[in-house]
Amino acid sequence: MRDRVPFLLYRAAEASHRLANVMLASISLTARQVGILTLVIERGPMTQKALGDDLQVDRTSMTELIDDLEARGLVVRQRNAADRRSFLIHATRQGLQAKEEAIRILDEQQAAFLRPLAAKERRILADLLHRLYAPHDPAAGED
Repeated sequence: MRDRVPFLLYRAAEASHRLANVMLASISLTARQVGILTLVIERGPMTQKALGDDLQVDRTSMTELIDDLEARGLVVRQRNAADRRSFLIHATRQGLQAKEEAIRILDEQQAAFLRPLAAKERRILADLLHRLYAPHDPAAGED
């Protein structure tokens, strides 16, 4: 089992995620919260449902994550003019700054995580992972 590629990919992803959370703790964020900020900033305001679907986070957890980000002044909920039953999540100026700092930390995290690989191996790994994921990427058909 330990030599199976899916098992190794899963374990590597878990280890990377743990390291990201440890490093992001210095700014009191988690990888999931950074994912929320990144989506809202890069794609524009989104509903909680859309965020949860994109990040594969269940409704209850997403509500808790958004509540925490909102309490810290990183996002705000605003009524969705297109659907008055829902709210759009908007990043605040503080949220933009937090995302920039988080990305700097995640760049450091990536360098630390990939340190056992030579630069050429890192490029090869990234290429192979892109090729493995591309046929399964639900966003591939969007554009």
